[in-house]
Amino acid sequence: MISAPIEAVFRYASNWRNWPSFFEGVSDFKPTTATTRGNGARYAYKAKMLGIKASVETEITEFIENGGWVGIAAGGIPHRTQWIFESASGQTRFTFVQTYRIPIPVFGALLDRLFVRPAWEKIVERSLANLKALTENIDKS
Repeated sequence: MISAPIEAVFRYASNWRNWPSFFEGVSDFKPTTATTRGNGARYAYKAKMLGIKASVETEITEFIENGGWVGIAAGGIPHRTQWIFESASGQTRFTFVQTYRIPIPVFGALLDRLFVRPAWEKIVERSLANLKALTENIDKS
C-alpha cells in the first residue's frame, strides 16, 4: 500500500525516466520505438544481478491509464512483468508480478532456485519500498 493517490503513483511509475530512481539493478534505459509511453513502447536497458549485467528489452502491452500494464520480453532474458495499480480509499495498492526464465540449458532452473530467485526477490522488495517512499513524498516536496 502506498499512501498517495493512484494518479500520482501511476504518473511517477509509468514514466520510464524514473525507473532507475526506484528499481534497483537497472540502468541505461532508452526507448527503442517512437512510442515512449503506453502500448507499443519498447525500452532497452541493462539489468544487473549477482554482479552480472544483462541487456534486456521490454515491450509494453495492455496499458491502462491509472490501472497498469504488462511488459513482455522483446530481447534478452525471457520475461513478463505486470504492474497493477488499484485505488483504495485515497491510497494506492500496487502489485508487481514477474515471471522469467534463465536461458541456460539444464542448469538454468537450478541456478534460478539456488541463487537468482532469492537475489531477485530482495531486489524487487527494495525496489517496491523505494517506489513507495518516493511517491508518498511527491506531493510533499
